[in-house]
Amino acid sequence: MLRTVLLPIDFSADSDLVMRFCTGLGELGTRRVVCCHVVDATGLEGPVIAAKLDAARQRMRTATKPLADAGFDVEVRLPTGDPETELLALATENHIDAVVCGTSGKTLADRLLSGSVSERLASSSGLPALTVRHELLRSVADPAALAKGFGRMMLVPTDFSGTAARALNIALSIPKKAVGTIRVLHILPEAKDAVRATQQETGAEFQLRNLVAIARERGLSATPVIGHGVPERAILGEIDACGVSGVVIGSRGRTALQEVLMGSVSMTLMRQASCPVLIVP
Repeated sequence: MLRTVLLPIDFSADSDLVMRFCTGLGELGTRRVVCCHVVDATGLEGPVIAAKLDAARQRMRTATKPLADAGFDVEVRLPTGDPETELLALATENHIDAVVCGTSGKTLADRLLSGSVSERLASSSGLPALTVRHELLRSVADPAALAKGFGRMMLVPTDFSGTAARALNIALSIPKKAVGTIRVLHILPEAKDAVRATQQETGAEFQLRNLVAIARERGLSATPVIGHGVPERAILGEIDACGVSGVVIGSRGRTALQEVLMGSVSMTLMRQASCPVLIVP
């Protein structure tokens, strides 16, 4: 369960949208939000740093008020240094269950040249990362509704690996009252040999039935689904065709360069999905 989440804040309009999204996380079991703004103190002397910290503290009171008003236990942290380094350290220190990240959907070239703190946190922090595209947040009247409705039609892609099993376990830990149904999806590659294709489908159906049975034993509605083709395209197609409200998927934690060479399903979903995506390492 996502009891405690870390929310990076940079005082931008997009950051405010992600904060408003977080006000809906109570439905998923979140009780505590650690809000962090990393102050750039490079080359500055003590009095100037102190003034910047005071100004940031004042802005954080205003920025986090909606979270407090929504009933969350809000903790404000203002470290100085490199944002990625400080956020990673803070997540470990506070026993965070997940990081909440807004994503901009940068191109591969952008990520290789300048990177994205939110995407690096999602891929390398070792923590689950609940990601939502800024464009998606801007398109809705109430960003909190995206968080509240995350479990209404939840998609859990699986390749039957240990990472996929962890993703399913987290999906099953979401409070039952917030879950409508879970679609457990396995993607099969296109097979040239009909006999081989039948064998693969039979094996996948057997494993999916076992996973669905686990969900049903916990009192949750679940459906096994088999897709075909390129995993990214098949999952995105399932999201759009079925009105999926949230995806929980395992990640191998690839770097930007590895992604260029080999691809990454979870990173593609983070940047293109029409719903929030929870990435589990």
